[in-house]
Amino acid sequence: MAEAFTAAGFRDVRITHTYDCFRGTSKERTAQKFGVRGVNVSGVRA
Repeated sequence: MAEAFTAAGFRDVRITHTYDCFRGTSKERTAQKFGVRGVNVSGVRA
């Protein structure tokens, strides 16, 4: 994912936080099965 942000013109790209974005929903079990996670990304526009 960081490569996509770098290609879009950002530098110093990093994932700052991951979280369970489907917790408490009907899709929680499916997300856990496939390893789906939400992320917060930080970067500086070049």
